Amino acid sequence: MRNYYTAIQFWSYSLLVVCLCPLAVFLGSYMAWPLGVAPLLLLAPPTVLAAVSSPRICYWTITALSVGSCFAEVFFRTDIVNGHNGYTLSMLSAAVLIGLVLLIDLYMGVLKRKLSQIHHQNDELVRQLYQTQKEASVNHQNSENGDGKKPVQTAESKDSPAGELGVNYPLLLLTLQDIGRRISTNQSNESLIPTVISTAKASLQCEYCQVYLWDSKSRSLKNALPARARDQLNYRPVPNSGVAAWVIEHRQIVMRNDAEQDYRLRRILEEDPNMPDAIAPLTVGSDLIGLLVIDKVDIESPTIGRLLYILSNIYALGIKNSQLFKRIEEMASRDGLTGLFNHATFQEKLQDLVKQADAQSSQLSIIMSDIDHFKSFNDTYGHQAGDFVLKEVARIWQTVMPEKTILARYGGEEFIGVLVDHEYSQALQIAEDLRETLENCPILFEGQQLQVTASFGVTEFRHPAMTTNELVRIADENLYKAKEGGRNQVIGLDPNSARKPGI
Repeated sequence: MRNYYTAIQFWSYSLLVVCLCPLAVFLGSYMAWPLGVAPLLLLAPPTVLAAVSSPRICYWTITALSVGSCFAEVFFRTDIVNGHNGYTLSMLSAAVLIGLVLLIDLYMGVLKRKLSQIHHQNDELVRQLYQTQKEASVNHQNSENGDGKKPVQTAESKDSPAGELGVNYPLLLLTLQDIGRRISTNQSNESLIPTVISTAKASLQCEYCQVYLWDSKSRSLKNALPARARDQLNYRPVPNSGVAAWVIEHRQIVMRNDAEQDYRLRRILEEDPNMPDAIAPLTVGSDLIGLLVIDKVDIESPTIGRLLYILSNIYALGIKNSQLFKRIEEMASRDGLTGLFNHATFQEKLQDLVKQADAQSSQLSIIMSDIDHFKSFNDTYGHQAGDFVLKEVARIWQTVMPEKTILARYGGEEFIGVLVDHEYSQALQIAEDLRETLENCPILFEGQQLQVTASFGVTEFRHPAMTTNELVRIADENLYKAKEGGRNQVIGLDPNSARKPGI
């Protein structure tokens, strides 16, 4: 996402500088200003703005374009006769622009170094605090073992957070910082869930921890991270009974010790005799993200519940953020109507597959199709019928094509598929199966049967196409031959290999 944003910034500033260049020439000629004045006035603001808000390589490229625009004025100003003075003034304008960017670059570098020092000092202070508390805990245990008596706690020590055992506040602060950084960098669940589990174990001092994600449509729970044999829990939360069902319904943390003493939860606890030490809901607002299950807590303390409440809210935000990020990526790569890959994503995947096939000397084939007389569906039955036909054709493609096929909606009514590890003859047969399926399965729309057929073009990598562009071009040419030859047929490399109904 950050790369997209950087690219948008770069091209926006570049387009702005390119558009301002002829405007500077016109303004300088109209106002009879000396050379370099108009470019400096017009190009300094976007150049400075790019230096403040863009990556280094981006704003130095914008600066180079602005400097070039200063010298371009010399060649386009018709009211200037003396070229030597023009070059001198243009060089002064360019020097001013470069000087401004250099000053901003130096200042931004100083700011980044100071921020880095502050972060380092903050982490160092937290680690020192953690070490101090650890040493105090060791001294506390030594004095207890030496005297055979536990130190007497006063009312103040009991009420103060520092007097509560089982809470490692420095480690908690480090945990919050770590989770916060991961939230801000849009990490995926594959990297976030292990961090959630590891930091929960360290902060809550428990032996077991698992995260279960909630599917609101199927009302089911799924383990977010496949557990290893040594990490498996004896307890599996069931969404429709026991303590897990109560947590899902009430969105409240349930501690085993509290449940044993609460008459309202005793009956539920009887249904879950193997309930772990705690189950916490992961919620964001009114949305349930999942459950956090912990067991075998080393030190029991009233603070564990409050600590679990804080951590579960932070974890829920992180997981929700990663889910939204994944959904945005999915929406950007898929066609909104059919759910297949869009044109841009298909081109990226095709390039990767061609490189892989070339490196491993494996086979790769392409099937490209176009729905016959698609415009008539829109004209006769309306655009809703046309959209329904597209969705149904996409569904049939997904049903007929092999599992690892890369499918995409290439254009309006054009579909394309990349068959990995399939030679030309296999792709030709699959295309024929797809053609027959479309022809023999009328699409039912609002009580009317719509007869849909399609034309197909097939080609194979290295026979003769050697690049991604050649693959698509040859498949498209074969598709065009199929449409010119009467439609509802498959044509491959050899025009004589056309397969028509009944042949």
